[in-house]
Amino acid sequence: MNSDLFNKIYNELDLLWEKNSILSNFVELPQALNFNNIKSNYIKSAKKFYNWKIDTKKNSNIHNLIRELSPKINWKQNYSEKDVGKKFLENFCYFEFIGPEGIFISNEISVYFIFFDKNTFYTWHHHEAEEIYFVLSGKAKFESYGDKSEILGPNQARFHKSFQPHSLTTQEDKCLSIVVWRDKLDSEVSVVKI
Repeated sequence: MNSDLFNKIYNELDLLWEKNSILSNFVELPQALNFNNIKSNYIKSAKKFYNWKIDTKKNSNIHNLIRELSPKINWKQNYSEKDVGKKFLENFCYFEFIGPEGIFISNEISVYFIFFDKNTFYTWHHHEAEEIYFVLSGKAKFESYGDKSEILGPNQARFHKSFQPHSLTTQEDKCLSIVVWRDKLDSEVSVVKI
C-alpha cells in the first residue's frame, strides 16, 4: 500500500474540513498522522462502489480518489447476515481512514468512509460514540429516534447522540458518506428494535 496515494485522500479530506463548519465544529481533524500499512480487503460490495463514477463539482475529487484506490483498501463489514440479511451485506461496506485501526493512526477520532448501494436499508442501530454523517455523494434518507427524518445530499450532515437509535435508507441513489466519531472510539455497534 502506497502512503502517497492515501495522502491525496487525506489532503482532500483536510480541504473539506476547512470548508465545512459542520465537520470542523464537530471535531478537529488531527494532523501529522502515522501511516498504517494495512492489507487490502476488496470485498464484493466495494466493487459496486468502484463502478460508481461521479462528475459533479461537489466532492468529485475525494469520491474518485477513493474509488480509484478501492482495490487497495481494507473494506469491512461489521454485521452478520443473521442480523442484517444477505442483501444488505451485498450493498454496504466501509473502511476506517483515520482511527485506532485506520489507514492513518489516531486515538482522538475515527473517520470512516461508508458506502451504500441504491435500494438499501441500514437497519436501526446505536452505539455509545457520538457521530456525524456527512454525505459526500449521492443521497439517503436519515432517521434517528426523536428527530425528524430527512433526505440528505452532498455536503449535508446528520448528528447522532450517544446511544440514539438511527437508520439510513437509499432509494434510487447510492450514497458515500464520511462518518466521524469523536469519543468512545471502541464503541460496539448494536442492532436495535424500534
